[in-house]
Order: sequence, then C-alpha cells, then structure tokens
Amino acid sequence: MTNTAGASQPSQARRYGSSFVSLTVGAVLTVGLAILLLWNTVLVRIPPGHVGVLYRLFGGGTETGAVYNEGLVVKLPWNTMYPVETRLQPLKFTMVAVSAEGMQVGIEATTLYHVKSPEAGRLVADVGLDYADRVIRPVSMAAMRRTIARYNSHDLYTIDADKLQAELLAYMRSTPEARLFEYSDVAIMMMKLPDKLVAAIERKLSEQQRAASYEYILDSQRKEAERLRIEAIGLRNFYAVIQNSLTDKLLTWRGIEATVELSKSPNTKVVIVGGNKDQLPLILGSEITRAPTENVPPVPPVAGDASPLPDLSKMPPIFNRSTPPAKSP
Repeated sequence: MTNTAGASQPSQARRYGSSFVSLTVGAVLTVGLAILLLWNTVLVRIPPGHVGVLYRLFGGGTETGAVYNEGLVVKLPWNTMYPVETRLQPLKFTMVAVSAEGMQVGIEATTLYHVKSPEAGRLVADVGLDYADRVIRPVSMAAMRRTIARYNSHDLYTIDADKLQAELLAYMRSTPEARLFEYSDVAIMMMKLPDKLVAAIERKLSEQQRAASYEYILDSQRKEAERLRIEAIGLRNFYAVIQNSLTDKLLTWRGIEATVELSKSPNTKVVIVGGNKDQLPLILGSEITRAPTENVPPVPPVAGDASPLPDLSKMPPIFNRSTPPAKSP
C-alpha cells in the first residue's frame, strides 16, 4: 500500500506539469495569433510627409488638438488613425471666366498648397480627407473668377502675370478656409481670349508702336533742327568777332607770306602782277595751260552786302515746346 501511494504522487506531478506547459503554449499561441490578426489595427505606420489624426471610438471622437508625427504609432484596435499629407500638393483646374466687358476667357491654372500640420485634426473633423475638391478647387475658381472680372480683355492680354498671381493669392489667403491651408502659388498655365479679340488687340498694339516710332522720329528731327539753328548762330557770332580783326594790313601780310611760299616751289609758274599797288602778284603753276578757254560761263558778280546773314537771335523758335505737334490721322 505504501509503495502504491508513493508511485502515484510523481505521476500526478507529471500531469500537472504537462498541463501547465500546455496552457502556457496555448496562451503564447493565442497571443501570437491575436497579434498577427490585429497587427494592422494596433500598429500604424505614418509615412513621410504625413501626420496622423486619431479618432477615438469611445473617447470623444477626433483629436483636434494633437497630431502624430511620422513613424510607427500604437493604438487600440477599435480606434482609427487617419494619415494626412502635409507636403506641397498641386491642384490643376480649368474654367471659363468673364472679363469686365463680358468677354469669355478660358483659363488653365494650378494651385500649389499644403495642409498646416497643427490644423490637421480640425481639417479631418470639419472638412474630411477629400479637402481638395471640397475646399481648394472652389476657392481657387472663385478667386480666379473674381480677379478676372476686374479687368477688361485688353488689360488681361498685357497684364503682368506676377501682379495677377499676387491678387489671386491675396484673395485666397483672406478666406476662412485659409486657417487650414497654406497657399504657396497660383500658376496660370494658359489664358485664352477669343481669336477675333486677340487679332484686334494685336492690331491696336501695332498701331501704338508705330505711333511711338513716329513720335521718336519727330523728336529726333526737332533736336536736329535745334542743333542746326545753334550752329548757324555760332557761325554768325564767329564771323562777327573776326570781322574787326581782319584789317587790310593783316591781309596784305598774309598774302605776301603765301606768295613767298609759292615762289619756293620748283614747278613752272606764271606770275601775274596786278596794276594797283594794293594788289599782290598772282603765281600760277603750269596747270594754267590746261584750263578750258571756250564755253566757260562767266561768274556773276555778287556784292558783299547782297545776302546779309539774318539775325537768328531775334527769330521765333522753330517748334513751340508748350504744345506738341498734332498727330497725323
């Protein structure tokens, strides 16, 4: 009896040990299987350029005051993590706007924007993840339509693109939705006016350029006329100054010097002596024999005072500077 009782105790211990091992293995397998099944609902990977917004099913809904940065985040299986992209995003849109005079303008543009990271929770709660179609597109098109309506077709054809983009951004940043987004730029890819209107504007611009060229030519001619007038006055003043210095004795002396220089030449010369004492000898070279002797028109005599120089200082100005010349039609 004693041996039987002693033998039953080790067997009972072995049964208890094997049961514990079985329970442990079962628990580990159960936990491992649960982890595998709930891996995607417990561990969430937030990709680069995104932030996470947590929705608590039993804890107050969407967390609007906190966001989760990039990386691996642990959450409860019944909660939901929404990744929100915060990188710069483009939104292309095509529309038809109306100018100030009622002309249709076809526009193709792109809005560059990104979500403000601290406002990602409020964005998910108030707008949702399809914010591009709910907010960005309507705001961009409204800003474009409002801005185009302020200009006529001619101004739109010649407007500075930077000025137009600045007005678009100013309007978009003034909207209530701008607290959720940062608008970086509005790139206008194409602005199409009616073909007939474009042709008329190009003709008008061509006529303006031609009129400007005429104004340049007229201005150049006015300056040239003024230059000639100043030159004539200078010549008149020059002759008035040297008139008193050219005395008879000075002219006689200069004539003697010229005669002496001519006499030093080795070429054949013909000397013509004047009949008056005030007349200097005239020395001609051998080329005088080649001068024509027939059909030579006489030189008409002109008196010294026959054509006096006008007093240009008393003449009226050529062009009236107070009023520009009338344009030719």
